[in-house]
Amino acid sequence: MTSDVEIIERSRRHPESFAAIFDRHHRAIHAYVARRAGSQAADDVLAEVFTAAFSQRAEFVSEAGSALPWLYGIARNLTHRHFRSTASAQRAFGMWAALQPDASNTHDDEVIAGVDSERRWVAVRDGLAAVASDDREALLLYAWEELSYTEIAEVVGVPVGTVRSRIHRARAALRAGLIPALEETPR
Repeated sequence: MTSDVEIIERSRRHPESFAAIFDRHHRAIHAYVARRAGSQAADDVLAEVFTAAFSQRAEFVSEAGSALPWLYGIARNLTHRHFRSTASAQRAFGMWAALQPDASNTHDDEVIAGVDSERRWVAVRDGLAAVASDDREALLLYAWEELSYTEIAEVVGVPVGTVRSRIHRARAALRAGLIPALEETPR
């Protein structure tokens, strides 16, 4: 299989080759953006990501051989711009509510389980909201996008050691907030 580096290099001479990068990575980038900006904005931001990537392909350099960290970095920047331009950063946390389980079932056990799950989800959502944004971003890239520390460093433009520190701080802050919240949750 041809590497992303080879495809992007070829696309400098044959622009139509860049379509292979879109085909390989559009689902991951769309999911990343949808989790942060909501599904309505995801399609637009996705188009902007690949338009920007195509325009910037001459500057692409990756030691990992994959374009995915580079694309996540572009998506991260465009998602941040989306939040700034629409003043919707708080709404992004509201989008997470769509991921909650449905507690409208009629069976008692299912309703109880749904309520318990919803309380836990609220605790996680609130815990994540309390984590510093740079730390939260590193943790979510690791947990949701399954990127390595090296790839996260490339996405956010910091050394790997900084990524390790951010993830450690995020986990500690999340743990500190979740343990009391989950202990209060009735079972």
